[in-house]
Amino acid sequence: MAKRKLYHLLTPEGIVESSVPGELAGYRKMKIFGTLDCKSGMRMKKENRVFFKDLEAAVLCGYRPCKNCKPIGDEDFDQIKHLVPHKNKEEFYRRDDK
Repeated sequence: MAKRKLYHLLTPEGIVESSVPGELAGYRKMKIFGTLDCKSGMRMKKENRVFFKDLEAAVLCGYRPCKNCKPIGDEDFDQIKHLVPHKNKEEFYRRDDK
C-alpha cells in the first residue's frame, strides 16, 4: 500500500498533520497568506511554505493577506473582523504600508 502524503497545517496551537493541504498557503518568512494557486506563493521554496486549514487559522497565526491574489472577500472579512484591529478589508490589506 502506498503511503499517503501528509501536509503540516499551521494552527494557533501548533502544527497538525492532514491528508489535505488546507484552504490557504502562507509564506513563513514574511507572514503572508494567499490562495493555494497564487503565483507568488508557488514561486517560494517549499521549506518556506506553510498551510492553513482556513482563514481564521491564518489570521490567528499573525499572517496578513497577499496583495496579489487577494484571498479575502467582503464576507470573509466579516467573519474575521473580530480578530483584527482593522476597520475594513482594504485597511487589513494595507496594514504594513506606512
